Amino acid sequence: MSQNIPKSEQDGFTEKTIQGAQIIHGADPHGKWPTDAEEIRNRFDIPAFDPEAFYPREGAALSGVYPDFLVHIENSADGPSTVNSPGASLTMVEAPKGSGKSTAADQFATYQMEHNDERIVRNGRQKSSDWRRLADWTTLWLPSGVEVDGRWMETVDRDDPDPDELCRDVRYYSDVHELVARLQDHPKGTYNVVFPDPYFRGCVEALSTADATVQQPEFIPKNEPNPTPASHWWFGFLAARTFDGVRVDGDGERNWMTAHIDEFGMLAPESAPGGESGHWTHQCVQIMADIAKEMRSAGLSLVGYGHHEEDVHNHWLKEFDFWVELSNHDRGNRTTKAEAPKPFRDIEQDQDLLSKRPKGFGLCYTANRFSEFQFSDLGYPHDTPEFQLRLGIPQAVDVPTSDDSGMIVEDLQVATDDEGQPTILKEYRAADGAVHELRVLAPGRGIIDISGEKPEPLEVLSSPYPDAEFPENPIKTTQTHYDIMFKPDANAEIVAARIPRRTGPGTTTEVEADE
Repeated sequence: MSQNIPKSEQDGFTEKTIQGAQIIHGADPHGKWPTDAEEIRNRFDIPAFDPEAFYPREGAALSGVYPDFLVHIENSADGPSTVNSPGASLTMVEAPKGSGKSTAADQFATYQMEHNDERIVRNGRQKSSDWRRLADWTTLWLPSGVEVDGRWMETVDRDDPDPDELCRDVRYYSDVHELVARLQDHPKGTYNVVFPDPYFRGCVEALSTADATVQQPEFIPKNEPNPTPASHWWFGFLAARTFDGVRVDGDGERNWMTAHIDEFGMLAPESAPGGESGHWTHQCVQIMADIAKEMRSAGLSLVGYGHHEEDVHNHWLKEFDFWVELSNHDRGNRTTKAEAPKPFRDIEQDQDLLSKRPKGFGLCYTANRFSEFQFSDLGYPHDTPEFQLRLGIPQAVDVPTSDDSGMIVEDLQVATDDEGQPTILKEYRAADGAVHELRVLAPGRGIIDISGEKPEPLEVLSSPYPDAEFPENPIKTTQTHYDIMFKPDANAEIVAARIPRRTGPGTTTEVEADE
């Protein structure tokens, strides 16, 4: 790679990393390949993070609290001397406009990937592409059965953005439980952007697992009247990861994960209404406050980002362990107990350290310690305009009745054993038929969408049996059928599923899923 080209304009070797080799090729990486985090730091000139640099010393606004926030270890004896709060944690980042919130989030995530070898999850939002800085290392997780339309938010002479062309890998999930399971199988030290499922599949079951006394929330999909805001899906995800996630990986190491959620005030507003008319927001916040300790035990950390403390509900906020304030060369940090967030009012912080600081400075504190820190101005990759990925879901699904095109999904047949149990693919339905799929049986992987006019693979199909495979093009179209083919060995090919064809279009009305 030419050293005359600025790093911001270079293409990273994102496949030739430890994580890239596993994700793209399903292979063990070359012994000398770097990690994703090392490649990110090299691309953006992010300085290495030294936890020992924050050892308390006289005359400096330093303590181990900043490394404590970033570094997750099983017990304090295993890590740097500045880290004495082992385990996962909950952190609120108060970032006024112009303070570099997205830059700080990516730098925090990079350090966590590198020092904790943990999986990062960042919330995908339809109105924002802040994660595009790390798109080359991103696995994008999208809900299955949902239309994804991309558009550039700047005038550019190019085709609309395609998810597969925006990031390193795109994968689809069917519900929160499957997503949690697949993220745990995903390589450690990875950056994952997840878009919420507007159908809320699995969310009711996930929250019902919590030992809470409040009335259980309901989730109304977008294709029904008075739908639940899509941001509420994160309540279900956090609960599913807490109660269904494994706490120790197959390698015997702790299963660390940090969820970075931007616009946290949208998820848990201080004015959160309750009951059906308020989409059960208050009840969801209460449940999350109740399971905060379980989140820590499960190795699940949460970093919420917002512009003002007042935007976030105190009932959940009181469970947070760390508070971070970023400077925008305008707003000062709190200097009195009355101003400080309620969980942190005992801290002796009587000096304004932020109002005269430019962007790139911050304070991190707990109830009795604080550290000043800096982060880099990373910019964005060369020639990567802002974009939106908008999710559209069927408002209604009409069964074709004419004779021109489409499928007769009611007559779907899948291969079965002598007891009538599926052997390769199984059928899945949700949201009153708006989601209709064929899924490969475990331990295989893959989903075929059959809710449209023809079968569409949502991801590469992998065999549930050793020494067997799906063909490179598994869908075979005949005059009367769509056949999904399977190769039990190198010399044979069988039909794993068959869907009779119609002739006659069906129609769907698309509605846009909200945030």
